[in-house]
Amino acid sequence: MAAEYCPTCGQARFRHEDRRLRHLPGEAFSALTDLDGLLWRSLRASLFQPGRIARAWFDGRRARWVSPIRRFLLANLLYFFSPGLTDLSLPFHNQVRGQAYNEFAPELCAAPATAWKCESSGQPHSALTGSLVRAVLASERARVSRSGNTFSLSDVEQRYNASSGAAGKLLVVLHVPFMALALLLFAWRSRRDYAEHFVAALGMLTFVMFFVQVAIKPGAWLYGWVLQAAGKANSGMPLLALAGSLLVYAWYFAATCRRCYDSRWPAAAVQGAAVFAALAAANIWIYRPVQFLLSLWMM
Repeated sequence: MAAEYCPTCGQARFRHEDRRLRHLPGEAFSALTDLDGLLWRSLRASLFQPGRIARAWFDGRRARWVSPIRRFLLANLLYFFSPGLTDLSLPFHNQVRGQAYNEFAPELCAAPATAWKCESSGQPHSALTGSLVRAVLASERARVSRSGNTFSLSDVEQRYNASSGAAGKLLVVLHVPFMALALLLFAWRSRRDYAEHFVAALGMLTFVMFFVQVAIKPGAWLYGWVLQAAGKANSGMPLLALAGSLLVYAWYFAATCRRCYDSRWPAAAVQGAAVFAALAAANIWIYRPVQFLLSLWMM
């Protein structure tokens, strides 16, 4: 090359020292500390500029940003190594109906501390997966009996809960196609392709995952620490904090629709609400059954 950078692709001149191992940590350090670099610029936009990257992606201005799928994979990687969200990794007693405990663990139903598990109504999918649960538990009880041990549903619960977190983190992307479908229906005047709606929906879910990491989980930890220091029991997320989180999501989804589709605020609010409804419906009717079945298989 005649210049320091290639005039076609922009790559810097390749030098012999670039082959050495010390070059790799140097690149990593530069990427993490350059506050105006590609990574940090994209993270700032993901958190504080709803829809900016998706709109740039629509318009073909892509060189300044980490691609939507890479940002989602980064958020998913951070989420994978962090404690799971309850809504995305429901414990066993929330996924099955109380009949399973009455049949396979009547001693838990007799104990006041665990009797509430036997009254669980399960999930909407429990009516279809109930027979499978009974078959799995019966097979597990027979296997344990053949080995000369005593069957314990609590042991099955622990194994299931250990696998459900990993399964949930792998399957979180299942929400995106349904969020994109809601955008396709409620932003049809934009004449955007489904793939473009998919990019916008992916950005919304990426924000949700980042927001959980930087706000909800630290806030929940701090809240629990304060209650523990005061000698009080932790009863879960306060209603005010839950309402605040929902308002943040509502604002972000609506602002994304406003920027991506040039919608007025009333229309953007409706579009954002439709996406949030699609997220909730996909979580209950698609994600949870698939996550439950995969967790049963993995445990």
